Amino acid sequence: MTLISIFAFLSTALAIYCTIPYIHSILNGKTKPHQLTWLVFSIMNGIVFFSQLLAGGRASVIISFVFLIGSLLVFLLSLKFGLKDSSKWDRVLFIFALLTIAIWFVTRNNALAIWLTVIIDIAATTMTILKINSQPNSEDPYPWIVASVAYVFTCLTLWGQPLSVLYIRPLYGLIGDVILVAFIYYSRKRKEGKSQFSPLEA
Repeated sequence: MTLISIFAFLSTALAIYCTIPYIHSILNGKTKPHQLTWLVFSIMNGIVFFSQLLAGGRASVIISFVFLIGSLLVFLLSLKFGLKDSSKWDRVLFIFALLTIAIWFVTRNNALAIWLTVIIDIAATTMTILKINSQPNSEDPYPWIVASVAYVFTCLTLWGQPLSVLYIRPLYGLIGDVILVAFIYYSRKRKEGKSQFSPLEA
């Protein structure tokens, strides 16, 4: 077994593993996924998987397939256990994501599709951050931490390959998940600070 194969196995195993506690967290009521967000994630992961595969990716696309299946499961669960309320900003972001998807269907350009999924992901991640900002305990940080580590190993599967569009998704996935984890802890700490504040101390 080559080193690349080991990295691919670890990234896939972690991607599968992080989905399990996330789904368990949803069923236990600890996590309330945003329906629009996970619909966008599902569409995006589908485009990422097929566009990377058509662009020549092999070991590095396995994680995209795992996250596609996982995001579809989370979206289906969000229909019953998630949050469906959305602000005007959420709807604007969703429409923006749909427009970027339409551009990919028209152009049929795999490299462009991969770049566009970054834009879609930014929109979906922003919706999640807005939800966390109003409800800090609606996301469990642990699955996102595991997903971050999975992306590290995915990046390592590209070791030795020339720089190409195949690097974009793993690197952005890592950065995006780390930002989400940081924001979850920041929002919880801020909420705890507010709850400890007493009007008598003002």
